[in-house]
Amino acid sequence: MVVQQELKQLLSQWHDKAVAHTGSAPLIEHDEQWPSPCEDMASEKEGWVQWQSVQRATPGEFEQLAKALEVPFHPSIAQFYGSFYSNNLPVTSHFGQFELLQAWSEDDFTRLQQNITGHVLMKRKLKQPPTVFIGLTNEEDLLLSIDCSNGDICLEYVGKKPHKILTHDLAEFLSYCEADYRY
Repeated sequence: MVVQQELKQLLSQWHDKAVAHTGSAPLIEHDEQWPSPCEDMASEKEGWVQWQSVQRATPGEFEQLAKALEVPFHPSIAQFYGSFYSNNLPVTSHFGQFELLQAWSEDDFTRLQQNITGHVLMKRKLKQPPTVFIGLTNEEDLLLSIDCSNGDICLEYVGKKPHKILTHDLAEFLSYCEADYRY
């Protein structure tokens, strides 16, 4: 669960930077169509609410999805996406700037799994090794991904094979990151 610990530290670091920068917890516009356990509805003011990442009581799992797709998912994928509900997390590292993707709610987790399904099926159609995206870069169509077979953290353009391995371990990658409060 080292991935979960590294991610928890980054989420906490980002929240602390937001508070230091603004004087309060981060704000997000409340969307009735996408409620989240991250939202503090008691803080609602003119449609805006404070929010903070929340550790899931029951971790989100990917076993059924992996079985349905007949693709073994590296365990770090479930640890990364299944540990917390949160908004996406901007980070900086010596590899560059990234926006680490997270699930905002259980409905968003379901939507995430649907998007991962589409990504894996596209990879299969292109006869490429399966990967799962975990983040975005500043460059259009350039994804931060996990190789499903071995857990390598790599960069890949949409529809292309990974072209650069950053680390061989997600926890190691996360340890190089610093939360980047950009707002």
